[in-house]
Amino acid sequence: MKRSLVFLLSFILALGAGAQEKTGHHGIPADVYYLMPEFGNGMVYLRGQRPAQGRLNICAVDNTLRFLGPDGKELTATQDGDIIKVRIDSVMFLRDQNIFFRLHPLTSNLGVAVRREVRILRDVKEGAYGTSSQTTSVQNYGTYYADGVVYNLDSDKEYPFTVSELVCVYKDDVVYPLTRKNLRKLFPARKDEIDAFFKSGEKLPETVPDALDFLSRWAE
Repeated sequence: MKRSLVFLLSFILALGAGAQEKTGHHGIPADVYYLMPEFGNGMVYLRGQRPAQGRLNICAVDNTLRFLGPDGKELTATQDGDIIKVRIDSVMFLRDQNIFFRLHPLTSNLGVAVRREVRILRDVKEGAYGTSSQTTSVQNYGTYYADGVVYNLDSDKEYPFTVSELVCVYKDDVVYPLTRKNLRKLFPARKDEIDAFFKSGEKLPETVPDALDFLSRWAE
């Protein structure tokens, strides 16, 4: 049997009953728990293998590829080391260093890559008037998934989590943080302009539209 088929058959049942495309899992909104709000028709591009198709989504909590089986149950990949890219509907995701990044193309091989990070705050100390020692806005939940581990939390106690997104740049199949060093590497003919930008004290972009506009000044 070809390995591409083995890959799909090696998906294991996850999270019990059928897919919950609208509500996510355990009260976590679908558009937080997954990188796409619903499972969609997709293609998995594998290193050295033929692509595989399916109804796909990506879990934003543990960065695993999720798949709907013939019976509608949700499965998760157990052997995902050969995944290079995933396309869900019209959206492309690049897998770099075991993290899925959503791609926003600027040119055929260059654009903005966004990583969503969801973290459990298990050691938050409550301050006066119910405030938290964390400055990031938080949400509460009863069960959480992180680092491949299921955390069953006491439903009578609030455990917050944070949701953040990191804007990076990608070229070909590699993701780079937005730093002076990386920009000089990606745009060697624009080193003087890049140095002038950083010396001016301007801030790096934090949103996708701003990042695309930022990169467009140097992209050829």
